[in-house]
Amino acid sequence: MDVTPTYRKLLPNEKHPDKILNQTKSGSGLIFYWGVKKEFPELGLHNIFFSDDYKTEFEHQFKHKTIYQDPTIYLNITSKHKPDDAPEGCENWFILLNAPANEGQNWEEIINEARKNVIEKINRNLGIDLEPLIAIEEILDPRSIEFKTSSDKGALYGNSSNNRFAAFLRHANFSNKIKNLYFVGGSVHPGGGIPLALSSAKIAAAMI
Repeated sequence: MDVTPTYRKLLPNEKHPDKILNQTKSGSGLIFYWGVKKEFPELGLHNIFFSDDYKTEFEHQFKHKTIYQDPTIYLNITSKHKPDDAPEGCENWFILLNAPANEGQNWEEIINEARKNVIEKINRNLGIDLEPLIAIEEILDPRSIEFKTSSDKGALYGNSSNNRFAAFLRHANFSNKIKNLYFVGGSVHPGGGIPLALSSAKIAAAMI
């Protein structure tokens, strides 16, 4: 779990670093896992369909706490690289959208609207009718990300990095109160994302 629920849930009687824990959280993600009953040679392993208005997309995410009607779509298809990831003649689609952290929104409504907009956008770009090609579907939203990974509010990168001092406002990789308690991952120093999360693990390993 990330640093915030570690303190709030596992260490309720310890003094909490509230200045760090109460900072604004980063964004989250909405993911559709689709088994698609067709192959698309025009698509590659990594595909991005950009929003026509990136600024407005992020205003919706961080100011209005919802998903813009014209979202940027990241589409990953690992069967392009490893064919046995999908049945013959099919593809496994991983669709990722920028999403706000979980703050009690009506997620069912947001997900249904986002799904409709994603399908319409892909249809326009590829000239297809995608809906009948979706054979199976799984969904991961900020609520389930929060539940499955114990990330506070489903935030993917811990606290939001909104200024040049953000890296210095993250929790250290150790506790100065509890001996042999170390922290790694995107919610602590040096920051979120795979390279920085791995760096945090190297720091903690060196300390140990």
